[in-house]
Amino acid sequence: MGLVARPVSQRPLAVLAYGSLLHSPGALGPLITDVVPCRTPFPVEYGRASQRWNGGPVLVPHPSGAPVDGGLLLLAAHLELGEAADLLAEREGLLSARGILQVEVPGQERLVLTCSLPRNLPAPDMTPGALARRAVASVHADGRRNGVRYLAAALDSGVVTPRSAAYRDAVLEAAGAASLDEAERLLALPRSEGGGGAVDGLG
Repeated sequence: MGLVARPVSQRPLAVLAYGSLLHSPGALGPLITDVVPCRTPFPVEYGRASQRWNGGPVLVPHPSGAPVDGGLLLLAAHLELGEAADLLAEREGLLSARGILQVEVPGQERLVLTCSLPRNLPAPDMTPGALARRAVASVHADGRRNGVRYLAAALDSGVVTPRSAAYRDAVLEAAGAASLDEAERLLALPRSEGGGGAVDGLG
C-alpha cells in the first residue's frame, strides 16, 4: 500500500502574556482571535531593565516574584508555529526566536508560547525605591516608552506582583503625583539631562 501525503496536524496556538504584550501585541494583533484570563504558571517580578522601555523595569520570570493574572492570546487557526514564534520574537525585540519557549499551562489544550527574557537586575536594584528611581529616570519629554508607563499599563491590566504596590507608591512619591499618568506627565517636563539607559540590549 502506497504512502498518502497528509498535512501534519498542529495544535492550536496561544501566547501567554503578562506584560506590555497584553495591551500592545504589535504584528500579532490581527492574528489574535480572543484573549482569555490566565494565571502564569511561574513567578513574575520587575527584574529586568529594558532598552525598549528606555531602561525602565519590566516584568520577567523571577523566583522572588509570584504568579500573576495575565492572559492567553488565542491565535488564528491558520498560523503556523514557526511564524508565530518569529512574530513574537520580533515583537519582543529579539534577533531570533531562540528566546521563545513553550510553556505548559494547566488545563490548556493549546500549544502555549511565551517570551523568556533574562532578568538583569540584582536584588539591591529590585527594592521599590530602586525600581522607582529607574522608572523615573526613564521618562523623557519626547514621549518615548518608559518604566512609569509600563507600570501603569500592567496595573491597569490587573497584573500585580509582590512589589507592585510599593513600587507604584515610590514612583508617586518621587513625582509628587496622585496617579501614574500624572507622574509621567510631570516627569516629562523639561529637566536636566541624565539617568535612564538600559543594562543590556534585549527588550
